[in-house]
Amino acid sequence: MAYAKTLFSILMLLCAFFSFANPIIINQDFKQQNINSLHYSFAPTSLLNATQSDFTKWQKIINKPLNLGFEKRPVWLYFTLKNTLNYDVAPLLSLDNPLLNEAQVFHLYNSELLSHNQVGDTFKLAERPIKSESLLVKLTLPANSITTVILKVTNDGGLRIPLTLWQQDAYLAHKSKINLIYGLIIGFVFSLALSCLVLYGFSKKPYFAYVSIITLTLGLLLSYFCGFGVRYFHPNFPAIQQVIVPILIMVITLLFLPLQQQICQLKSSFLLHTQNITSSLFAILLLFIWLLPSSMATLLCLAITPIVLSLYLLTTLICIRTNPSKPSKALLFSLSSFLVVMLYFSVVVFDLYAFNRSSLTFVFICFLSCAFSLCYAAMKQSILEHDKQVVTQQTLIAESAAQDALLKERLALQEEASQELEAQVDERTFELQVTLRELEEKNRELEQLNTEDALTGVKNRRFFDKKLIMELRRSRREQTPLSIIMLDIDHFKSVNDTYGHLTGDQVIKAVSGIIKNNLKRPLDEVARYGGEEFVVLLPNTPQNGAFDIAEQMRKAIAKSAVTVASTEIKFTISAGVYTCVADDINKPEIFTECADKALYYAKQNGRDQVVTFPIPQ
Repeated sequence: MAYAKTLFSILMLLCAFFSFANPIIINQDFKQQNINSLHYSFAPTSLLNATQSDFTKWQKIINKPLNLGFEKRPVWLYFTLKNTLNYDVAPLLSLDNPLLNEAQVFHLYNSELLSHNQVGDTFKLAERPIKSESLLVKLTLPANSITTVILKVTNDGGLRIPLTLWQQDAYLAHKSKINLIYGLIIGFVFSLALSCLVLYGFSKKPYFAYVSIITLTLGLLLSYFCGFGVRYFHPNFPAIQQVIVPILIMVITLLFLPLQQQICQLKSSFLLHTQNITSSLFAILLLFIWLLPSSMATLLCLAITPIVLSLYLLTTLICIRTNPSKPSKALLFSLSSFLVVMLYFSVVVFDLYAFNRSSLTFVFICFLSCAFSLCYAAMKQSILEHDKQVVTQQTLIAESAAQDALLKERLALQEEASQELEAQVDERTFELQVTLRELEEKNRELEQLNTEDALTGVKNRRFFDKKLIMELRRSRREQTPLSIIMLDIDHFKSVNDTYGHLTGDQVIKAVSGIIKNNLKRPLDEVARYGGEEFVVLLPNTPQNGAFDIAEQMRKAIAKSAVTVASTEIKFTISAGVYTCVADDINKPEIFTECADKALYYAKQNGRDQVVTFPIPQ
């Protein structure tokens, strides 16, 4: 029963193969053949299910590479190989899309599985059957046989599965030639990027940096299209290229914006405002696109990038109409080349039109044109700016020469006028010097009036306030004690009431004279603080020294007297002393308040005494 079932399956396969598929002939002259005619289906769920299915219900594609657009379902496809030679051959099956996630290749002969290989960018380079950036599978065909190849292909970014069968030597020769050509082109693009980077280093022109980065990214993008990214950049993480490709495309697109702002003189408009908003949203999308599935990232990239590029193209066209220049036109050509490639990618991914296998060459030509025109735009912009600087410098030189001629005429006139002025200036200078000397004398007199008390001849309160701040600074800077003595005439109101204000004034004069005579150092100052109150400022004086001086003043005043109309008037004083090393010059009132508190205590406790602060208990 099992034998009959197997025989029936073989017959069904043979009928299907001969009825619906023309086998690929392997003969003595076989070198290479594109597999453009095959069957495919989404229905099978396993190899057994595929071999037992009705092949008449499978869809057939003829004379074009398989492109199923943005299809994410696994697809099964099969074709037959006929070896007409009398010996075994081992051709190479090439899947010419290095961005496929996974492809399982089953090779059958008379329903017997000859080989099973898995390739795709989910497999590390070392895990592939043939360690190459291309997706290659080696098939062994028995002599004089007809074998079947069944593939199961899975890819999140759409199903584009161009297949080619190669004789090994022919493939090696072809691959060497293609790698050499593509390597030279990519190397040329990288050399353009490096040249612009060097020019940026010398000139510090930002547009050279932008062109360098865009051209470098274009070279990286071409490397991934050729499969070089897996081989040279991340052989152990091949699946990264599914996300890197849309990211690189979006980076290039965004870098066109600052480059356009450097080259084109854009005027504010609604279209420009729309472009800036769209670019900002596009940049935000780029920041988070790596978090999305690769299929969603590819879809968003292909849908939004052409819109952004179209806005750049329109604003550049408007700039060329208002201010045409060769750098702007070269930028327009570069944008157009990149936009054409993006439209081509959209058409291919969504299966809107069938392109042939030479499309990668078209992409290389467009990218090379884009890079070359960008470098031309940057160089031309640099030359235009240099020419503009030369014209500006020549204009400045001409203006300078004209100004020099005018200056010589003016100098001649000024020389005549200066001689007349010198005589007048000498005369006026002499008069001014006389006036200034008189003014200085008046100022000194005025300053003395402003700082001296009119009655006593000692310094006034205004002078004391300034002097106190100066001495506070000195005390803090030199860390030396500063002492203040506050003095007040005892029962002065009684003197005024009994003998009159004129007698009171004589008492104040006498007190100020005695205080002044007891100060020995030039830096010691006495000032009338107000009414019958005086203050003495003693720099670099400890508390006991200040107390001694205050006590000497008190005793001298107690021994003195003022005679008015043969009447001898005796009087005394009370004094408060405060000493401290200043630490806060912004609060000078602390010194006067503390000394005043000591003076108040002396007044309240018998007068005719000296009290220091802090007040003894």
